[in-house]
Amino acid sequence: MKQGLAWEEGIAKGAAVAAWRLPHGEEAYLLQDFSGGSLLDEGWNLADLAAGFLAAPFIGLPYFLQADTVTTFTLQPAESSNPFVAPVENLAKKTEFMSWVSEAIAAIKQGPLQKVVLSRTDEQDLPADFNVMAALEELGAAYPNAFVCALSIPALGGVWMCATPEILVEQNAAGVFRTISLAGTQSGVDADGFTISPSQARWSQKEIEEQAFVSRYIIDCFKKIRLREYTEIGPKTISTGNLLHLKTEYIVDTKAMDFPQLPGLMLGLLHPTSAVCGTPKQEAIDFISKTESHDRAMYSGYLGPVNFGNATHLFVNLRSVEIRGNKAVFYAGCGITEDSVPEKEWHETQMKCQTLQRVLMQ
Repeated sequence: MKQGLAWEEGIAKGAAVAAWRLPHGEEAYLLQDFSGGSLLDEGWNLADLAAGFLAAPFIGLPYFLQADTVTTFTLQPAESSNPFVAPVENLAKKTEFMSWVSEAIAAIKQGPLQKVVLSRTDEQDLPADFNVMAALEELGAAYPNAFVCALSIPALGGVWMCATPEILVEQNAAGVFRTISLAGTQSGVDADGFTISPSQARWSQKEIEEQAFVSRYIIDCFKKIRLREYTEIGPKTISTGNLLHLKTEYIVDTKAMDFPQLPGLMLGLLHPTSAVCGTPKQEAIDFISKTESHDRAMYSGYLGPVNFGNATHLFVNLRSVEIRGNKAVFYAGCGITEDSVPEKEWHETQMKCQTLQRVLMQ
């Protein structure tokens, strides 16, 4: 596996390394930045960056990886006959998380908080033969419509991997801008193990309202920059591996509008979106910071290639895991509204953690 060797050699030399494949993509890419990556300052601008890779935490400034070398390869997963065994439920974590959800529901009923996204972690020992690039290939095969990525930046001290379906900011070479509202979650597999098609999905009022918060947030961002000409598609149900979500897509032709700075402006306005934070934004951030007992770090931040061939693809860092040695820390979150049920929210995070666990833990 040539790309696996390049990954290991880059890390051994102190390089920052990113490997990724875009949704429905045929080619994957491996980028090396031999300076170790750079933390951008407050005045950074998306349009001013060279071709490279951008990775930002939930709160804080992003890292930029310059493209010292970029190679392409094809993801070719190995055959695996090992069945997935779900990790044993951690009762202490369950009790803690459900208490957070109950506190959030009470706070929402008092106002002004309307929605807050709470996250948790799940720690597991990795298999003895775990290999990052082999795992990336497995993720690519399991989730063809997701952005799959492995990222190592020396300053972070570990490896982050994700299989995320959520576009934050995207613009292709033709100048077409896209962002999406993605929220609401249910299992994509029925009790008998059969796949549920999107057309069969039935959504509760809570899930519909949760997704609507994100859609309204995006439209509010458009209003702030006085953007009125956009196409809205959805909401519709989409399948991402073992899960179903509600998605609304927003599209803008920046060339027709002579608005090339739109991606940078929207990135600054959107992140962190209400899909990973809540509504109103600052109240949600304050609630998260005083409630969650872990540091989200890169989870629910964003990452992706920028300014490659005049195209940028930035995704919200969801369905993610942090790897340190033989330990894996899986991150998952869910949107809490006044109609939330703590037990159901815990179950949703279980399903989201298993998105990566069913591939990485075999």
